[in-house]
Amino acid sequence: MKKALIVVAEDWSFLSHRVPLARALNEDGFNVTIACRLSTHQKTIEDMGFHTVGLELARESISPSSAIKTIRALARLYKDQKPDVIVHSSLFLSFLGSLAGLVSGYHKNVNLITGLGFVFISNSLKAKLVRMAVKFWFRIFARMKSIAVVVQNQDDKEIFAKLGFKQGSTLHVIRGSGVDDQAYVPTDKEPKQAQVTFVGRILWAKGVEELVEAARLLKAKGKLPKIVLVGEPDPGNPQSATEDDILNWTKDGLVESWGRRSDIADIYQQSTIAILPSWREGLPKSLLEAAACGLPMITTDVPGCREIVTHEENGLLVPLKSAQGLADAIERLMNDRVLRQRLGRNARKLVETELNQKAIGQQTLAVVKQVSQV
Repeated sequence: MKKALIVVAEDWSFLSHRVPLARALNEDGFNVTIACRLSTHQKTIEDMGFHTVGLELARESISPSSAIKTIRALARLYKDQKPDVIVHSSLFLSFLGSLAGLVSGYHKNVNLITGLGFVFISNSLKAKLVRMAVKFWFRIFARMKSIAVVVQNQDDKEIFAKLGFKQGSTLHVIRGSGVDDQAYVPTDKEPKQAQVTFVGRILWAKGVEELVEAARLLKAKGKLPKIVLVGEPDPGNPQSATEDDILNWTKDGLVESWGRRSDIADIYQQSTIAILPSWREGLPKSLLEAAACGLPMITTDVPGCREIVTHEENGLLVPLKSAQGLADAIERLMNDRVLRQRLGRNARKLVETELNQKAIGQQTLAVVKQVSQV
């Protein structure tokens, strides 16, 4: 029996993004082990029939010392586990994990690039240096038939194609990680109180500052609906807002903060509109889940977000970092029930036909099998 090792940063991240792939691998005859930081979800993962291995990583750290420490830890893990194929989830783990694969001799790797994140968004000197290093090493990886990259949108595909990866052999586009369209379903009618819902980490790169400013603009006009932030800051991320920021926003009556929640389907079913003004994404899971619940979506016209939202078809696209654009889009949808319903129906249809977790899981399984046979 072949062994697949799935490497993710956190146990909750595996549960939210990689269960469909793990199940598809298991059903295809692979012995599946999950390596991640184990906090409160180890038993849940093991009850699904998967093995677990604890893995402590310096999250999102891009310092040379922590990178070397991570590469060594991953190389030891690969030598111990002796997998036939390794799946890395995120740019950070794909980069360091592929280097660890070269060091350890286990370099049948499938790199799931869920987004290019801070390293490709920021223009800071540190980010530019890391970006140069990432591109250099991925050019090396591109020469190896046993290292494949899976991206979630066409913009990211172009970046990796320029680095030397070949479409159909070592480069693949799979739109997101899929969503359970039986667990995330529309309701028969809209909630009595209108609600605009943001789901995600409270990061500047998720557009939270622009969303708060849009709320301020709408409040000044007397047209502010309830805007809910579902998520929490991420202190390990240089783009994170703080608890004090959130407290100030709530004190000003601009948003409600519900923290990190696991009942996202229920929350979306209480919502009128889903919103994500991100600066860049792979293909945002939060919008996938909103689409499955039949919600009209407002997001930015940037890579990843425009992969799921087609303007005027299943949502509205607004310019990057435009508080006024967000305010106008919120006001427009709040004033047009017929438009909301049409956009929401189309969003649900997209999930049912193309972006459900079974379809995405099978597409990703095919790539993993291809690499395992190289």
